[in-house]
Amino acid sequence: MLFDRDYKSIAHATEAIYTDKGSRFLAFAYLVNNEPQIKNHLSNLKTEYPDATHHCYVWIMNADKSSQRINDDGEPANTAARPILKQINALDLTNILVVVVRYFGGKKLGIPGLIEAYGLAAKLVLAKCEIVTKTLLDYFNIETDFENEHVIYNLARKFSATIIETVHAQNAVITLSINGSKNEAFINECKNLATFEYTFLKTE
Repeated sequence: MLFDRDYKSIAHATEAIYTDKGSRFLAFAYLVNNEPQIKNHLSNLKTEYPDATHHCYVWIMNADKSSQRINDDGEPANTAARPILKQINALDLTNILVVVVRYFGGKKLGIPGLIEAYGLAAKLVLAKCEIVTKTLLDYFNIETDFENEHVIYNLARKFSATIIETVHAQNAVITLSINGSKNEAFINECKNLATFEYTFLKTE
């Protein structure tokens, strides 16, 4: 069972093709962490497939799936994006963008046909994805005197924190990431062992 800070996403970009009555549905799945990445993928697909009939998509972000958007791009309402969303939710995925690019084949599929086609295209591309479980990490800057710098490194190993960067100025400033469930214990131990200041940077 997943903890609150754990979530499922995909490891890398994947694509698949589904055809129905001459129409081609090119499906793409991308790992995304912010809206600029989403806009970049959508822009690239529209540049690569400028003559496509539709570019329908769904994106979901954040571990709690608090940010989402769907777009039918001219298809009848709820016939494209909703079926794509259903396939994403079936796998409980987030931080993901799924785009289905359609080339019309000359025969109308009807409402049920469109729902099935977009759903199957999304299902195909997601079936090819490597699904991974990720954990939200908290990022901190920790400042301490040079004599106690080694204490932070020792505790980072103890709590499986990752040292991202160390800057030496008047003091040592260490940037690290740590599983949020461990950061309170980590900080408490640091306070007991050395005088230091910490600044929370972000959760990601």
